[in-house]
Amino acid sequence: MPLTNFAHNPCKGAGVPGYFTDIKLYMQLVAVRPAGADSCGVRMSNRIRFLAVAGTLALAGVGAGVAHTAGGKSPTEAPVPPPVTAPESRVVRVTEVRAGADGGGQTYTGVVRARYETDLAFRVGAKIVSRHVEVGQRVAAGAVLFRLDPTDYRLTLKAAEADLAAAEAEVVQATAEYDRLQRTYNTGAGSSSDLDKGRSALYGAGGRRDRAKELLTLARNRLAYCELTADSDGVITALPAEAGQVVAEGQVVARFARDGEREAVVSLPENRVHAARTARATITLWAAPGQPYPATLRELSPIADPVTRTYQARFTIDRTGPQIALGMTATVHLTPGDAAPGYVLPLSSLLRTGDRPAVWVVDRATGALALTPVEVREYRHETVVLSGGVKPGQLVVTAGVQKLDVGLTVRPWEAGNP
Repeated sequence: MPLTNFAHNPCKGAGVPGYFTDIKLYMQLVAVRPAGADSCGVRMSNRIRFLAVAGTLALAGVGAGVAHTAGGKSPTEAPVPPPVTAPESRVVRVTEVRAGADGGGQTYTGVVRARYETDLAFRVGAKIVSRHVEVGQRVAAGAVLFRLDPTDYRLTLKAAEADLAAAEAEVVQATAEYDRLQRTYNTGAGSSSDLDKGRSALYGAGGRRDRAKELLTLARNRLAYCELTADSDGVITALPAEAGQVVAEGQVVARFARDGEREAVVSLPENRVHAARTARATITLWAAPGQPYPATLRELSPIADPVTRTYQARFTIDRTGPQIALGMTATVHLTPGDAAPGYVLPLSSLLRTGDRPAVWVVDRATGALALTPVEVREYRHETVVLSGGVKPGQLVVTAGVQKLDVGLTVRPWEAGNP
């Protein structure tokens, strides 16, 4: 309602103003005016009273609108609290403490290789006409791997057979000639010189026959060498030659790894070479980290690599099986012979409480947490070696240890398990 109408013209007539749209309300306000009060002051008093009543009604309307906007609830009505639910168990990452962990040694990463690896080559030269294997294929002893073009070697074999037949005929003729000269000499009609010539001819024919036999055997062997076969059971690891290629005698066409012993090949720094000779060695595979294999140092290179300045070492895996495949990533753990066993855990599993480190141990049955003090033997880059405080088989939290507290119930999750 515009108040300027009263401020500038308060005595503008006693009629109904244009801004009053509610006639009933106006009549109620006029009715409270005392009789005979026609002066401008009385009319001003009535109008001021009207403005007060109208302002009160406007404030009441605004309050009702606010209450309706708030959801139609009374301002004095208390909100209903949400229902209280029990907290869910927190999932934590854990690892299992294992007995006999390598606590005082060094680790080196390498690859699994076969004890015997052979570069296969033809013993003759020719054009390769067929290849019967692929890389990674397992083959049995006697299986054909490659074939060469045998045309020239078959011709050589036929020539050797013909030479042998001629040499044998020459031996027959020389034998008959020597027998005739012997009879003539015995009757006194022949000379000893002729007999000696006949004997020499016989010996020469016999030598040529023997030589023809050896050449025939050699021709047969060279023809057989046109097929390259596996001399034992194993795996093809490389094929540097293909069908259609002309290869020379002794040129490598395949690399073959025999079945049997497997070794882990690693490179040792020069300050660890002597310690490796007396250290206890175990091997773990990246594909199966929880399964250690005992190993024995078989070969240690006497010369350092000219580029890396490291010494190649080959550790024989004592217990081999089909799970140990060629080319797998292997880690060799070397422990000094007089080192006591320890327990290796991730460095993130330690929690410093007071003056002693501790770890959170999870109960397998209930999931309850227990803060257990531990004895630390050695700190490493990403791991820590414990000498006491934990037992093999316990589950230790390895992540988020600062967020846990005594009394919490957790659900253990171990890396590698669904």
